Amino acid sequence: MGGIIGIVGKTDVAPLLVESLARLEDRRGDSCGLAILDAEMGIDLRKDVGAVEEVAGRLNMISAQGQLGIAHTRWATHGGVSQENAHPHLSCDRSFAVVHNGIISNHEKIKKELQDRGNHFFFSDTDTEVIVHLMEEVYQPGLSVEQAFVRMLRHLEGTFAIAMISTHEPQKIFCARQKSPLILGIDSETRFVGSDINAFLPYTRQALPLDDGEYAVLLPDDYWIKDIATGDVRNRQVTEIRSQGNQGADLLRFGWRTIHS
Repeated sequence: MGGIIGIVGKTDVAPLLVESLARLEDRRGDSCGLAILDAEMGIDLRKDVGAVEEVAGRLNMISAQGQLGIAHTRWATHGGVSQENAHPHLSCDRSFAVVHNGIISNHEKIKKELQDRGNHFFFSDTDTEVIVHLMEEVYQPGLSVEQAFVRMLRHLEGTFAIAMISTHEPQKIFCARQKSPLILGIDSETRFVGSDINAFLPYTRQALPLDDGEYAVLLPDDYWIKDIATGDVRNRQVTEIRSQGNQGADLLRFGWRTIHS
């Protein structure tokens, strides 16, 4: 379990990600990390055991360059406390990176099937890592990343809040929810996704929760939400969190309790 933040904008997002990650940190947190995507350099992954401030300083996280990225602060459920088990996780070809809250209940079955094919090597003991290897498996020429993402999601059982980036479409964040909180933040030139609204509240008060069984695609100046099962577009109004004083009432009204799933 842990806290998720993803940001896509028009300037380097690493400083924002680290700041947001610190607001998500829980006293139980054992590790953290981020993945920043640069269209020319690929995915820059930095993660390790320790608190956010410590790891961010040791790995100089804010120096990572790129206009979109995802980050995660973890407390261990599947797999022990180690650098390998910290999020984000990468696919074998480093074209996909993912962060995840929840439990993929059929991860052992998926992992065995992928290993039996002989094309995938696993570097962690987490259930999360199957997501990026499954993405690598289902992504084929002629498919968009969004189409492959939906195919991958339909293989998963259990609970999840997912944020994913890919070198194949380096201007987008792909995210999805099933029984684990995930909220979009909408700013004029920046899009956020977080497991807790506090991750992005200092930057925007325009928020939109994903419902169970929905996924979203975020760009710096656009987004859309669809149903995982049917692909139907979901049109909903963005809600403004009116003031700090009303924040608690607003969060409660939409089921956004400020706890991590």
